[in-house]
Amino acid sequence: MVEHIAATAHIALTEDERTKLAAEFDPIIESLTLTADPQLPATVNPLPVNNVLRDDTVANELTTEQAISGAPEAQDGQFMVPAILDGE
Repeated sequence: MVEHIAATAHIALTEDERTKLAAEFDPIIESLTLTADPQLPATVNPLPVNNVLRDDTVANELTTEQAISGAPEAQDGQFMVPAILDGE
């Protein structure tokens, strides 16, 4: 589990760090197991969920040029932003 969490967070861990974190996670996992209720579905929300829908209407439409006119960087009619996923 520690390796999965570290990989998801893009964190490199040494073997000692993995061992230490695994020992720290064990009590947490045990307490979650004790509080788990097999009667509840895996995804439960204590609050009622209602979709709020509205008509999809176009109003005050901007042209592409107007939309990107204030952008710090744009190319080929698209906003340019820094990459955040390291090629994923």
